[in-house]
Amino acid sequence: MNNNEKQFEDFVSDMKFDDAPDSEHRDKLEQRLICAMAKRPRPIKIWRIIMKSNVSKLAAAIIIIGIVLSFHVFEKLSSPAWAIEQTIEALKDLRAVYMNGIFPGGTAEIWMRANKIGTQSGDVVVRGSHGAVTWIKDGSTYHYESGQNTVYFENAITVGFSQWLGPELLEMLSKVAGAEIMRGKDPATGRQRATLMCSLLDSNGPQSWIIEFDVETKLPVSFKHWSNLDMSGPPAFYAFKIIYYQELADSLFEVSIPGNPVYVEKPLTIPDQNIGILSNPQKGMSAYGLSRQQACEQILRALYNAVIEGDLDKLKNLAPLSENWGDDFLRDVILRTGKPDRIVEVVKIGQISKTGRSKIGPIVAVPVVFKREDGSMVEQNMVIQIRQLGGKSSCVVHGPYGLPREIE
Repeated sequence: MNNNEKQFEDFVSDMKFDDAPDSEHRDKLEQRLICAMAKRPRPIKIWRIIMKSNVSKLAAAIIIIGIVLSFHVFEKLSSPAWAIEQTIEALKDLRAVYMNGIFPGGTAEIWMRANKIGTQSGDVVVRGSHGAVTWIKDGSTYHYESGQNTVYFENAITVGFSQWLGPELLEMLSKVAGAEIMRGKDPATGRQRATLMCSLLDSNGPQSWIIEFDVETKLPVSFKHWSNLDMSGPPAFYAFKIIYYQELADSLFEVSIPGNPVYVEKPLTIPDQNIGILSNPQKGMSAYGLSRQQACEQILRALYNAVIEGDLDKLKNLAPLSENWGDDFLRDVILRTGKPDRIVEVVKIGQISKTGRSKIGPIVAVPVVFKREDGSMVEQNMVIQIRQLGGKSSCVVHGPYGLPREIE
């Protein structure tokens, strides 16, 4: 017996099949297959961040929408009303979700609930099959590595969904030009399904999604996520089980770390895939004769003024990742035209709070406080790329660092 045959025999021996044709058989079989595959060693190239744990890569991967991104959706949206609009209605009273899934190297369970106004994730806990845990507390993100006895942290909410995995997100997806929802029937259960396929390039790098909906309940039942634009290779995360709730108990979001772990702050980084777009000398703003703080204040004030005034050309120039998003999409998602959370005033641009470096120069995070039309005040950290191109100093806005935070 050769090595390949031995690996296959070992792989199959991990699986215990139940061929009884009951209604739960398909889900049980799928989960056993997935768990068996997770144990099988195989070479996989995935998105690298500071933490070596695959769960930390999963946690980074489930960030979804930033203030500047380009969004491409495969093919054409045929008839979204019956799937998307009804799903939006079905999700309005559901504020929490549980997900079970697989990522390269293991499995994970995720508990998540929306913030008070339902616009983004509020509380999140990700528990991996090998003991790693990622969670949010007091506006910061923590990731525990049991093997290293180390907790990596960021002073920002960098795990979760913005928009929340609910009506806002699905409404946004429904308005993307060229989207397609495919309809079909699950051959194992006979239930009608609708499937949305999309890809995006945002401040977290390239991403692709397949989201499956149950036509009868109107709710999402699974999704796959890739850290690329063509859905190639194994997914970075495959949520094969999604259950929505009106609420989840506070105890599910309480994390207690044993012993006395070391706490290490994660550095500020941007994906290498975004460097080419940020290197365009025709984009951005001159920083000649300015300090880093002055350059950041100048470009951020110009960016938010463009948002307030509805100047899409200026927005695309200062934040080049947004250039290929589409004007209708920009108006709805960034400008928030006609919505109560539209930005109406920049209240304060703070001091540089975090620094890092990319292949083309220093990167910095700067907090911005702005006021929305509904009167709420929000703080958002923004990442600026400082450049030296052709002997000239300039800067561009890369995107948000973490999720926005409402303040008193």
